[in-house]
Amino acid sequence: MLELSAWLQRLDGHRVTSGIQITVTEHEGVHAVSVHASCNCALDPEYGVRLMIGGLHELESYMADYRHCEYWCRPFFGQDLGLVPPETQALLWKETNGAYGVLLPVVSEQYKCVLEGFEEGLSARLFSWYSNLNTCDALAFLLARGEDPFALLEKCVTTGLKLLGNNCLPFSERRYPDMFEYLGWDSRDALHIRVNEEALLAKARELKEKQVPVRWFLLDDMWGEVHEFYGKDYGNFDEMLRIMRSGTLYSLEADPQRFPGGLSRCIALLRDMGILTGLWHPCTGYYRGVDPEGEFFRKYRDIFFQAPDGEFFHAPQYEKAYRFYDTCYQFYRDCGAEFVKADNQSMIRRYYKELAPVGVCARNIHAALEAAAARHFHNRLMNSMGLAGEDLWNRPVSPLCRCSDDFLPDNRDLFPKHVLQCAYNSLIVGQFMYTDWDMWWTHDGQAMKNSLIRAVSGGPIYISDELGRTRPELLRPLILSDGRILRCDRPAMPSRDCLTESPERSGRIFKLQNICGTAGVLAVLNLSRNGQPVTGTVGPEDIEGLTGDSFAVYEHFSRSLRILSAGETVPLTLGDADDLRLYLMVPLAEGFAPIGLTDRFISPKTIKNVHGRRVELFESGEFAYVENGTLHFIQLTEPRFEGERAL
Repeated sequence: MLELSAWLQRLDGHRVTSGIQITVTEHEGVHAVSVHASCNCALDPEYGVRLMIGGLHELESYMADYRHCEYWCRPFFGQDLGLVPPETQALLWKETNGAYGVLLPVVSEQYKCVLEGFEEGLSARLFSWYSNLNTCDALAFLLARGEDPFALLEKCVTTGLKLLGNNCLPFSERRYPDMFEYLGWDSRDALHIRVNEEALLAKARELKEKQVPVRWFLLDDMWGEVHEFYGKDYGNFDEMLRIMRSGTLYSLEADPQRFPGGLSRCIALLRDMGILTGLWHPCTGYYRGVDPEGEFFRKYRDIFFQAPDGEFFHAPQYEKAYRFYDTCYQFYRDCGAEFVKADNQSMIRRYYKELAPVGVCARNIHAALEAAAARHFHNRLMNSMGLAGEDLWNRPVSPLCRCSDDFLPDNRDLFPKHVLQCAYNSLIVGQFMYTDWDMWWTHDGQAMKNSLIRAVSGGPIYISDELGRTRPELLRPLILSDGRILRCDRPAMPSRDCLTESPERSGRIFKLQNICGTAGVLAVLNLSRNGQPVTGTVGPEDIEGLTGDSFAVYEHFSRSLRILSAGETVPLTLGDADDLRLYLMVPLAEGFAPIGLTDRFISPKTIKNVHGRRVELFESGEFAYVENGTLHFIQLTEPRFEGERAL
């Protein structure tokens, strides 16, 4: 049984244990814990209500997904609940009897809840970032136990959204935009804050010459007019960041020095080369807001407020926030842009604290942002720097969210951290929306691994190579010849036996699982901190939702086959950090299983239709199939196969 107690913390620092009611209601196996409290003094905006949570016995191990900085989350693994990090936004544990549990904090209309360990165990903290409240009436968290951890996470999110009634959709009801079904390129790691028309056109020409079918460019940080850049130079990445973080947005137009023909001319020239354009922008204008000397500020002065540090940002009221985004997006659309990426989202505490409760601010800002994106870009919106709970629980319908810190090229130590953030954050974020595993370089020293995890990710695939450095051979396994990515059906997540133990310390292989149609996909990596060999097993049971009695298990890199029954596994050892595997698990039907084109990672996605032993593919090439336990390869000159006869 769950054991709960609570106290209030007043604005003057005193703790109060009276006037608190905790209710627990059950909704189809999910327990919703709510707090109803009042005080004769305003509650502390950072520590309004503290809930002590007991009764979580027989816990073997857990994964706490916590916010390690303002914008991003990462996993923490442990056994002692007293060590759960502050700002934990989801807790998933395994019990000694093999069952699982989920505890998921919620952001309600006024209060935000996070978890944190303390000497006696686990606690939850509810706070509003607003000093004018002396009552708390909030859904605090959801708890569920059962045999299927993935189903528990999904049920907690769908139940929470229903109880909140904030018109936000769960993952199952969100729609993936067609534009992001195609390969893209992002200016960020290639050009940093010196994005310019000349370099963009040169990159487009390079891709065309190399026959790399990129369909879209994202003009990233910072194509806009930021006067703090003028006269400044930088010698390294850290110096660039300091300049970037000092900037304010002067106007909506592109910087006139770097885009002499304006934004519309650059977009039109790219369109003439077959490339559509999206525009990156921070929700704050730029990182220090909007320049009060600029034309944008002067024209729309009434929608901005001045923060304590002197910066100007759009106000949190829905009407003013909507005017900000609608004005920006109208201009971008008039210039020919096709989509937007909204960055710097998890900034409510920094800029909006004390203006309104956290939930009010988040609902207003995200509703305004998405209404404008729907009006001008048909919901083609990428969310970024926004893994805080107030963002996750308040995005109405937008489809995509970045799920990790920035990818940093040529950084070998970063890769394990990057893939762990993407994978474990997707466990949570992926219950709300599709996850974006960020851009990458094809000429990075770990390009093959970066390519593989994005193939499995279920999200967009876009590169950020510098001029002259794109390697087409690293992209071919990811796409069809027209640039359409071979995308899995949902966000990739760790396999069940990897959920609550650290892949860096366990000595075991790390497995990323997904599905595509009726087939399963399993990428296997060595993420050991010391680079030593790791061991484990692989089998159909690693793929959640995969159905069938027997499977053709094809390993991409070795071009080898195993026939496995449901529940059967085989042992595997990976030798070092560069040793990796990709397994495709295709159900056998009367002894037959089509694998697909062998030069692509997600081979089953190259198959258009299957009728018995007749297979129609999207394009021709070397086709693999399994017939009566034997793996066959055949070169098709036309994208069709019928039994043993290629047409």
